[in-house]
Amino acid sequence: MLELRLRSGTRVAFDGRVVEIFDGRGPSRRYHVEHVSVAAVDAAADGGRIVAFGEPVTAIEFAGDEAPACARLLAAIADAQAAAPRGG
Repeated sequence: MLELRLRSGTRVAFDGRVVEIFDGRGPSRRYHVEHVSVAAVDAAADGGRIVAFGEPVTAIEFAGDEAPACARLLAAIADAQAAAPRGG
């Protein structure tokens, strides 16, 4: 289980199958790893990133000093997607 608490107040939990995002702007959003697209885009000179999940898109902003947490999350999702069964 990976749980991130970002400076922005957003919390992201990933249990190896489902990414759940709590940002205080409404109900949490859940994305199953086999059915979610993930895009990371550099957002700032300080190394901050914006990670966009799924459809409808949910964007998470990582500050520059949160880059290691962002990298851990993206690596965990990529590993889970690579291990997911295909075609089924």
